[in-house]
Amino acid sequence: MKAFYLLLLTLLPIGVANANYTVEKDIVFKTLEDSNLALDLYRPTTVTDKPVPLLIWVHGGAWKRGSKDAIPTKNPLLLKSFLEQGYALAAVNYRLSGDASFPAPVQDINDAVNYLYDNADKYHIKADKVVMMGRSAGGHLAGLIGAINAHENLEFISRPKYQVEVVVSFFGPTDLLALGNKGSRKASPKSSVSRFLGGVPSEIPEIAKQASTTTYITKNSPPYILLHGDEDKPVPHSQSELLKAELDRFGVANELYIEEGVGHSANIFDSPKYVPSVVKFVENYL
Repeated sequence: MKAFYLLLLTLLPIGVANANYTVEKDIVFKTLEDSNLALDLYRPTTVTDKPVPLLIWVHGGAWKRGSKDAIPTKNPLLLKSFLEQGYALAAVNYRLSGDASFPAPVQDINDAVNYLYDNADKYHIKADKVVMMGRSAGGHLAGLIGAINAHENLEFISRPKYQVEVVVSFFGPTDLLALGNKGSRKASPKSSVSRFLGGVPSEIPEIAKQASTTTYITKNSPPYILLHGDEDKPVPHSQSELLKAELDRFGVANELYIEEGVGHSANIFDSPKYVPSVVKFVENYL
């Protein structure tokens, strides 16, 4: 059924997704040697004179699979709720671990937001202050972009032109060294986190720390809302708890929701139980 809806979406004319919103598909924001990276821009159908506030959505997939096309089926209520509140949402693609390792995906997402900043007038969006959002690996990347946004002169990305106001992470990793050392089992070279980093986390600890959101939290970090299942095996809920501890240590506003009895990517997180809380949190700070 999900595949059917994705096919239907691709067959719709550019600029029209359904009666509730418009979507402009496959906007190229970055050209690589052998491929292009693109984003989809969703906008509410209601036209306003003012530029529309902007959310950035980063897809999940263990850093090795997935695409921007998944949000209408993976997080339909979240997408619908924000569009009804007058937000635009840009779902971005980035290089996967089969093609490149860290920091390439972070560079790609940063370049996507810089592109939207440079073309804000063209798309009638407000891209100087944005919300970073994502699920699983996308939650990690969204959280990392949010954390490094408060730092200057980082060598592995170009200077962000935008400011991250809020971060929303659905069951995303936050400390990749801890993720690679979870329990008694160490990450193998073929594990998702090792493929993303370009090596086993315990063997390249400095790179693992460089790729971890927890490394960059300061008093200037944006507010975070974190959602996690207590039976999550791929990304233990301790990952969100580690980030919350850092946010609390620096006095950064945050909320953590732990859902009992569910694992990774549980549907409950895109339901009326949590989506209104996410919308409210974003509206409090954007």
